[in-house]
Amino acid sequence: MQAPDPANRSDPADDAVNGVAVAVEHHGEAVVVQVSGELDLLTTPRLDNAASAALRERPSLLVLDLTEVTFLGSAGMASLVAVRQAAGDDVQIRLAAANPVVVRAMEVVGLDEEFALYATCDEALGG
Repeated sequence: MQAPDPANRSDPADDAVNGVAVAVEHHGEAVVVQVSGELDLLTTPRLDNAASAALRERPSLLVLDLTEVTFLGSAGMASLVAVRQAAGDDVQIRLAAANPVVVRAMEVVGLDEEFALYATCDEALGG
């Protein structure tokens, strides 16, 4: 049996297997990383890669849109903290997280006080 060629992998297939979809959009000086599905130990690298690429562009604002996240595990929360640390003081980080799954997980560990939380992506972009 031959190993699959990584060059032939499609993002939708990866999303179905990994349980997460990540998309990046540019809004002027801001970058939005949209995440849907589960953020756990297996899927968090997708967020890490997208956020790292976005931060290399040095936007003034990075919005992590978690409104479609269905599960936020400890690895996902650790990833959010790592993104904030990587951003430093130059890039503002805001979370769109009206989803009760995300909000409750963040409240339990106190991250709701560490991040600027907004109900929608539009609100996060508007500040």
